[in-house]
Amino acid sequence: MPPGLRIRLATEDDARAIGVLVRRATRQDVLPDQSARAAAHLLGGMTARAERQRIGEGKRYFVAEAGGRIVGVVATRDDRHVFRLFVTRRWRRRGIAGALFRRIAADCRRRSGTRTFTLNASKFAVEAYLKLGFRIAGRTVAKGPGRVVTTPMRIRIPAPAAAARPKGRGRRRTA
Repeated sequence: MPPGLRIRLATEDDARAIGVLVRRATRQDVLPDQSARAAAHLLGGMTARAERQRIGEGKRYFVAEAGGRIVGVVATRDDRHVFRLFVTRRWRRRGIAGALFRRIAADCRRRSGTRTFTLNASKFAVEAYLKLGFRIAGRTVAKGPGRVVTTPMRIRIPAPAAAARPKGRGRRRTA
């Protein structure tokens, strides 16, 4: 991760910057593989107002900041489904997406014990998610009201080694 980069929990005050970032990245990378109907549906849900509402409802968002500007964002629904993971073009290929995912995954594990995460990847993002350890979990489909074309993906994060051992099963003390 680049020096000077900071990852923090987003607030409703970040909604405008998040909206700008996700709409710009979506236009550049996602929309070329989508229909006009899907594009309208996607962009309609990426306004500052929509992002502010989701944050206010308790959806978990983390942002990556560099020089006081938001350069990446990740968000989950129900502590298990990633529905936002974007990094601005200028800041890509520096480990930011991985750092954002690890941060939100750790938050979800702490909050609700989640070890399996799902997402619906655009054609553009499938390769990046594979590099993060996700696996394709089904056929590419057009679904939802906008008929957005996505590939379902899933990752299972192993339990930490210490947590994997049942308590009380170590060496027995003898007197």
